[in-house]
Amino acid sequence: MSTITDRRTRLTERSSRRQVVTVPWWQRDMVLAAAVFVLAVAVFANSYVNDHVYDDIGIIATNTRLDWPWDLKALFATDYWGEKLTNSKLYRPLTILTLAVDCALFGKDPPRGIHANNILTNAVIAVLVYALIRRLWQRRDLAFVTAALYAIHPVHTEVVANGAGRSELYMVLTLLAALHLHLTYARRRFERDEKTSRTQAGQPKPRTAPQPRIYPYLAGAAVLYFVALLFKESAVVLPALALLIDLLVVRRGRRPAWRYWLAYLAYLPGLVIYTTIRLAVLGPALPAVQEVMSSATGWQRFLFASETMLRYIGQLILPIWLCGEYADFTRIIRPSVTEPMVLAGLAAWFVWAGLIAWLARRRHYLILTGIAWFFISIFPVSNLIVPVGTIRADRLLFLPSLGFAMIAGWALVRLAGVQRAVGIVATLGLLGFYGVRSALRNLDWRDQDTFWTKTISQNPGSAVGWLAIGHGYNVRNDYVQAAAAYQRAYQLRDSAGFFYEDAHLDCALMLEALGDLKGAAAEYRAVLEQYPKHKAALMNLGQISHRDPATRTEALELFKRYVAEEPTDFRGHANLAQAYKYARQYAPALEAIERALALERGGPDEGKLLLVKADILRLSGNFEESERVRALGEQRQAAQNRGG
Repeated sequence: MSTITDRRTRLTERSSRRQVVTVPWWQRDMVLAAAVFVLAVAVFANSYVNDHVYDDIGIIATNTRLDWPWDLKALFATDYWGEKLTNSKLYRPLTILTLAVDCALFGKDPPRGIHANNILTNAVIAVLVYALIRRLWQRRDLAFVTAALYAIHPVHTEVVANGAGRSELYMVLTLLAALHLHLTYARRRFERDEKTSRTQAGQPKPRTAPQPRIYPYLAGAAVLYFVALLFKESAVVLPALALLIDLLVVRRGRRPAWRYWLAYLAYLPGLVIYTTIRLAVLGPALPAVQEVMSSATGWQRFLFASETMLRYIGQLILPIWLCGEYADFTRIIRPSVTEPMVLAGLAAWFVWAGLIAWLARRRHYLILTGIAWFFISIFPVSNLIVPVGTIRADRLLFLPSLGFAMIAGWALVRLAGVQRAVGIVATLGLLGFYGVRSALRNLDWRDQDTFWTKTISQNPGSAVGWLAIGHGYNVRNDYVQAAAAYQRAYQLRDSAGFFYEDAHLDCALMLEALGDLKGAAAEYRAVLEQYPKHKAALMNLGQISHRDPATRTEALELFKRYVAEEPTDFRGHANLAQAYKYARQYAPALEAIERALALERGGPDEGKLLLVKADILRLSGNFEESERVRALGEQRQAAQNRGG
C-alpha cells in the first residue's frame, strides 16, 4: 500500500514540476511572433540605404506635395502622381500622407525614414499574418512557418525595398487588421446562431453568461475597409476575403440562413463613400491602362492573363528570375493558343478546377482557403475583365502570396509530422533560400543605375528600361551612349506598333547636344507626324530650322503653330518675331515682339526682348525709336545683372 502511495506522490510531484516549467500559450505565441518580426527586419535591413528608384522619382523625390508645410488640399484633392501623371486616375491620399509624414520627420533625400518605415511595417504585417493563421487554424507551427515564409518572400522586395511600395504595405496592414475584427465577429455570430438553433430544436437552453455584442467588430472592420481603400484600390477584395474565411474556416462549409448575408452590407457604405470622393476628385475616368493591353481584345487579355497566372505561381514557388519591368516589346501582347506557355496557362484552369473540386469533396478547407485567397486577391489586377496599368509586376503578388504561404506552410508542417528531421531541414532550407534571395534582390534596388542595368540584363525588350538607361547616360554627359539607348527604346516600342514619344524627344535632345541637327530634326518630325500639335517638338524643330537660311520658312510656320497652341508663352512670340524679322516682315515681327513683351513685363528676359525689338525697329527704318528702345533694353539688362 505504501508503495502505491509513494508512486502516486512521485507522479504528482513530477506533474507539478511540469506545470511549473510550462510556458503559457500566450507567451509561446509572443516568442514566435517576435521571431517572425526579427526575421522580417533582418532580411530586408539592407534596403535601408536604398536611394529613390523607379516610381519613387515621381511619387517621392520630385513630389512637392510632400514638402513641409503640407497643402492638405493638394494631398487629398489630387491623384496619386499629382502634377506628373495627371491621367493616372489613382486615388491614394493616405499613402501620400504617410510619405509626407516620413519626409517631414526624417527628410526626403536620402529616404532613410521612408525605408525604415517600410521595413518595420512589413515586419508588423508578418506578425499580423502569424496571428491570423494562429486564429484560423489553431496551430502555432503552421502559423509560424506561414508567417515566416510570407515575411521574407523574394517577390515582396519591390514592395519593401522601394519607397513607392508604401501603398501596398499600408493597404495590406489595414486589410489584415480588418480581417481580424471580422473573424471575431464571424465566430461570435456563429456561436450565437448555433445556440439559437439548438434552442429552437427543443434542446434545453444552456446556462451561459450574457452574449457579448458582436456588431461593433463588424463596424470596425467596415471602417478599416474604407481606410484601406484610401491606401490602395486593391483593398476592394476585402469583403470577398472575409466571406472566404467565414464560409471555409468559421462555418466549415455549412451554409448560413439568408439573413446572414445582410451583415455584409456593412462594407457597402465604405465603398460608396470612397467611390464618391474619387469621382469628385478625379472624375469618371478609369485608371490609365497599359498601352499594350489596351489594344488587346478580350480573348487576347484572357490568354495573356492565363499565361501570367502560371508565371506568377512559378515565381512564388521558385523566385529566381525576378524583374523590375516585365513588359517585353520583343513580344507583342497578342498571344496565341499555339504558344506553349499560353497553352499551359489554359490547361492550368482545368487543373485548378479539378483540384478545387477534389479538395472540396475531401473538405480540406486549409488548402481551399489558400487557393481561393490567391485568386480572389489577384483578380482585380489580372487584366481578365478590365485592363489595368500594369501587365505584370512583383508588387501585385504582395497580398495574393499569403495564399501560397498558407499552402507551403501546411506542406512543410505536414512533412515534419511524417518525417520530423526531413521537415525541419526542408523548412530551414526554404527559409534560408528565400531570405538570401530577398537580401540579394534588395541590392538590385540600391539606386537608379543598378536597378535599370539589372532590369535590362533580365529583360532586354524593356523599352522603359532602355529609356531609363539613356537618362543615366545623360546625367553623366555621355550623350553618345544616351542617344543610342533612347534609339533602342523607341525602336522596341515603335516596331511593336506603339510610338514612343518620350524616347524620340530625348534622343533628339542628345543629337542636338552632339551637333547632329539633321538627326535631331528627323526625330522631332517623327513626333509631329504622330502628334501635329506637340508643343515641345514644334518649338525645338522651329529653333533648329531657324538656324539654316534654307529652312527659315519652315521655322516661321512652326512658330505660328506653336503660338496657336501656347499663346501665353512669351518665348513662342519672341521666336516668331525673329522668324518674321529674317523674312523681312517687320510689321508682324513688331506685333509678335510686343506680345512677348506684354507677357514678360518685369521678367528676367524683358531686357533681351527690348533689344530684339530695337533690332526690328532699326531694320524697318525707325532709327530714333530703335535707339531709345535699345537704351531701355540695356538699362533693364544691367539692372537684371545687378540683381542676379
